[in-house]
Amino acid sequence: MKLPTYEQDLKLFIDDAVVTVFDTMLAMELSPSHRGADFSPNQPQVIGMVGIAGSVTAVICLRVSESFALHLTQVMMGFGPDAFPSGNDVNDVIGELTNIAAGKLKSCFRVPGQPCNLSLPTIVRGHSLDLESMTGTERHSFTFYQADERIVVEFYSHHQQEDSL
Repeated sequence: MKLPTYEQDLKLFIDDAVVTVFDTMLAMELSPSHRGADFSPNQPQVIGMVGIAGSVTAVICLRVSESFALHLTQVMMGFGPDAFPSGNDVNDVIGELTNIAAGKLKSCFRVPGQPCNLSLPTIVRGHSLDLESMTGTERHSFTFYQADERIVVEFYSHHQQEDSL
């Protein structure tokens, strides 16, 4: 399956951002996948979301299982395997990983002379989560694996129409 140029570029940008963040912050090697992945209906998830506003208006979502989010927090905060980080620690780590990936993406979409800003990270936790977007928003989903764990990155973008004069 050949991807359109925009989606090819987007996949390259997201692959680079997510792989770099996990390598730099957690010393974890991720494998990008060409197949999508979903979570089991009752599997607890943690989702980090950061908005991008500039030449591109978008939201990047980083989805992981709750158990993997706990592991990521242990690794990033230097806890041993028997330590149990708080829910706030997990939220902070997932929010920070999402924020750093969004910052790297922001640089890919930045247009000189135009502001480009990031929102504060938002964390959503729950079971059977299904995100829906507004009309006119495109959803792109990318899957990464770290051993048997999956990381699903969703990119919701809104293309602003040029006003015709």
